[in-house]
Amino acid sequence: MLARVRLRHGSGLIACVAMLACADESGTGGGPDADGGATQGETASEIETESETETEGESETETEIESESEIESESETETETETETESETESESESETASDTESETDTETDTDVEAPCPNGVTCVTTFPFHFDGDTGAAASDLLDHYSCAPEKNEGGPEFLFRVAAPADGFLSAAVYDDAGVDIDVHILSARDASACLDRGDRHARADVAAGFVWVVADTYVNASGPQAGAFGLDIGFIEPSRGACAMAVGEMARVGDGGDRLAMPATGPIVLEAHLVTAEEPAPFPATSTDELAAHYALSQAATGYVMHRSQVWAPLEGGSFYGAGIGAPSLFPLLHEAWYVNMYWTSAARPARGTRMILRDPSGTRAVVVAAGYETGPGNLDHIGGTPEETHFYMRTGHLGVMTIGIATDQAIPFGPRICDP
Repeated sequence: MLARVRLRHGSGLIACVAMLACADESGTGGGPDADGGATQGETASEIETESETETEGESETETEIESESEIESESETETETETETESETESESESETASDTESETDTETDTDVEAPCPNGVTCVTTFPFHFDGDTGAAASDLLDHYSCAPEKNEGGPEFLFRVAAPADGFLSAAVYDDAGVDIDVHILSARDASACLDRGDRHARADVAAGFVWVVADTYVNASGPQAGAFGLDIGFIEPSRGACAMAVGEMARVGDGGDRLAMPATGPIVLEAHLVTAEEPAPFPATSTDELAAHYALSQAATGYVMHRSQVWAPLEGGSFYGAGIGAPSLFPLLHEAWYVNMYWTSAARPARGTRMILRDPSGTRAVVVAAGYETGPGNLDHIGGTPEETHFYMRTGHLGVMTIGIATDQAIPFGPRICDP
């Protein structure tokens, strides 16, 4: 039986959402739509009216001046002279030590905070970053084969970007070019082709440490020669949230399950879902699967700061009056939530409230994404336990039907987007 109970978490209580049958009061509970974009169940017609720097060194410097022979003298003059000499020597030594320490500290600080930008390099310190260029006019042509794909001939000219990552995090870059031009993007840990972390024809991604990372937009060479030309490049950086990823224990009622409820959290294939229209995109709504799609990509990137070469289209009509329709009016769907949404084939009674936080996690690791539930129902194939758009799959390094663990977050205050779970 589905019931509303209360779920204890830490010292407080959070409501166990109606769609999940809770196993017990102490640590279980519930939260809170189509295969490859094929939505079944509820449609857009169901519009609801819910609107010191620390310096290393010696703190004290003691200089001991010893006489090579033990000369005893009762002369006050000699005693005073030795005392003055020892005092001066100690003072000079301490002064030199302090001066050396300050000099070393200044040098280290300048290097760490703001190193000069090398000649011929574009230095990036803010995100998302955009650049338009033409490799036909690039001044550099030194990097040809990269360790992450040595068989690829990148012998044409390239543009180099030194990126200052402000913290440990997720760096991504996306390149855009036209027919007859082939510019590939590479992420390097150093200014060396042998230090390649990732590369791609459309985008690249890497987990990086705080400090300098290199991005290279290089020209691919085929049988006809270098495919140089105009291109656009976006570079993004996200620092994932970190912490617990606890999920409520219970079961989920799904359409057509014959009473065989899905135990939650669940692990299984996750569909690559299509995009949905949001509150930031007023009517007229898309009349085709690609209508106004480029504008949607730009809005999503600006809202999230998350860079990738987006390519998925709008969700199909499926009973609605426009492409990209979810459950209810688009005005109920925040732009940020669309970038990180998730669906399951939950029944209308079990469907979570809009914006309920769920977690998609690597079953054997700490990588995860906090996703927004309640805006869509699907996929219709019960063997596929859920669906999420390309942004989640890109961060999780999965594709269509990639296996992940899904569950309702017990902490409904954690931020949406990439997350590193406690082990």
